[in-house]
Amino acid sequence: MTKPKLFIVTGISGSGKTTVARYLVRKGEVAFDSKINPGLYQFVDRDGNIAETVRLNDGEWRNKYKWSLNKEKLEMLLEQNHQVSRVFLCGRANLFQYWDLADKVFLLEVDGDILLKRLNSESRDNLFAKDKATQDRLLNDLNSIQRKIIEKGAVIVNARGSVDNVVNQILQESEV
Repeated sequence: MTKPKLFIVTGISGSGKTTVARYLVRKGEVAFDSKINPGLYQFVDRDGNIAETVRLNDGEWRNKYKWSLNKEKLEMLLEQNHQVSRVFLCGRANLFQYWDLADKVFLLEVDGDILLKRLNSESRDNLFAKDKATQDRLLNDLNSIQRKIIEKGAVIVNARGSVDNVVNQILQESEV
């Protein structure tokens, strides 16, 4: 059984990964994301134990648990979608560990103003980074995170504009 080509869409929290995933699905594409595929990503400790509770804004808890891609769930989703030519995995958890699985990686590049606007949006259905301390940490890390992903070879997608433009660029760059 052949697997579809895998394209990763990544970026910092608030860059639009889930929005892009939902838009891709509406356009008839197969896209995986934590909101679309519960259990695809999970919080785990160093030993791989899944967190029983989630306390995103608790620094001590965040130091113990890391957001992690569930590789078994990804493999299952790829097998279930073996008939399609491409799929999109939207997320950032342990990205560099799974980079080589992808045919191409896209970075949703944003600036600090856009990031704050999205994190504080009333329509955002993610509780992460609703507090000032986490937002300050993300703003402080924004440039270094994006630079590392670019240096690794990601295709830069200007995610400051409309989701339609963002998705169209990703689709053009992932022609199969």
